[in-house]
Amino acid sequence: MSFELLRPASLSPLVLTCEHARNRLPPGCAPDRAERAILRSHWGFDIGAWPLTVALARALGASAIGGRWSRLWIDLNRRVDDPTLMLERIDGHRLSWNARVGPRERERRVIDHHAPYHEALDRVIIRRLVRGRRPLLLAVHTFTPRLDGATRAFDAGVLYEREERLARALHGELRRSGLRVRYNEPYSGMAGMMYSVDRHGKHHGLPCLELELNQDLLSDRGRTASVTGAVERAVRSVLGRLDQLARSG
Repeated sequence: MSFELLRPASLSPLVLTCEHARNRLPPGCAPDRAERAILRSHWGFDIGAWPLTVALARALGASAIGGRWSRLWIDLNRRVDDPTLMLERIDGHRLSWNARVGPRERERRVIDHHAPYHEALDRVIIRRLVRGRRPLLLAVHTFTPRLDGATRAFDAGVLYEREERLARALHGELRRSGLRVRYNEPYSGMAGMMYSVDRHGKHHGLPCLELELNQDLLSDRGRTASVTGAVERAVRSVLGRLDQLARSG
C-alpha cells in the first residue's frame, strides 16, 4: 500500500494530510551510502511532519493520511505532469532508482502510488460529505531552516490561496503561542505549492490550508511536545470557528 491511513471512519471537521511523511523506498531499491544520506535529509522527507500529524490526529480525533514512500520515489504533492514528480538528481548526485525512468515506469508509479493516495483521500472526504459534514483540509509539512546558504528565520508558514480568513485565524493563533509565523512562506499556496489539499479542496468545494513548520522546532522530544501542543490549540480554536470563517471567506 502506498499510504498510511489513520481514523478513516472519523467524521471530525478536520482531515490531515502528510504527503512527505516517510523516507523509505519500496523493496528492491538499493541506495548507496550517499543516497542513504540524501534520504535521511530534508530532500528525502519532511522531517518531523508525520509524528506531528499522528499526534494532531489523536488529539483532535481527525482522519490523517501519509505517504508511505519517499518523495524522491514519487512526490504526492505534485501534479503527475510536473517535471519534479520524480527527481533524477539531488545536489549533483544521480539517484539510481530514478536514473532510467521512462514513460512506462513513470505511468506505473503514478498508477501504483500517486493515484491510490489521492483516491484514499477522496474516500475520506466523501464519507464526511454524504453525512453532511464539510471538513477543513490541512496539509502538514516541514521545511529545512537553511537552504542554498540562506537561513529561514521563522517558525511556521501558513499557506493558502483562497481561504484568507482561515489563514489569518490560524496565523493569529500560532502567533499567540509565541511562534514566528509568515503567510505563504517558505512556499506560496498562490503559486501552486499546496497541490494535494488544493486539488481536493477545489474539487469538493472545501476549505484548505497547508501548515509548514521549521524542522529546528522538531529536533528534540521536549521541543516537539511543546510545538505539537501549540499547533493543536491553534487548530482546535480555528475548528471552533470553522463555519463562521468559511462562510466569510
